[in-house]
Amino acid sequence: MATTITFNDGSTSITIPTSDYPGQTQSFLDQSIQTAMGGRITSITRGAGEIKRWILNWQSLSQTDFNTLKTFIYTTVAGATTQFTYTDETSTNYTVKYTGGIENAQLVDFDSYAVEINLAEVT
Repeated sequence: MATTITFNDGSTSITIPTSDYPGQTQSFLDQSIQTAMGGRITSITRGAGEIKRWILNWQSLSQTDFNTLKTFIYTTVAGATTQFTYTDETSTNYTVKYTGGIENAQLVDFDSYAVEINLAEVT
């Protein structure tokens, strides 16, 4: 198993250590479920299959790696604007978009951050 993960938007590639909880993935159907008057439940499935989402969590990411990740998310892919390739610790590639989290990073030591980011697969 690899000790790094990679983000690549085609022109820029960054490699940082594997997250502390690598590949926490959630798969779910993209659907809307609502309750109508009288308690009737209605649902609409908006996708043909499951959508994968990842939560990548680092308890102590170095300041250098944090700044590299932050620059990639904020500048290179402009948040959720541009899709990119996420290569996980098993060397599997996924086309994803960033959906949030880095703005809540916290300095936990002199030069390290606790960071959690969320990615969603683009199908």
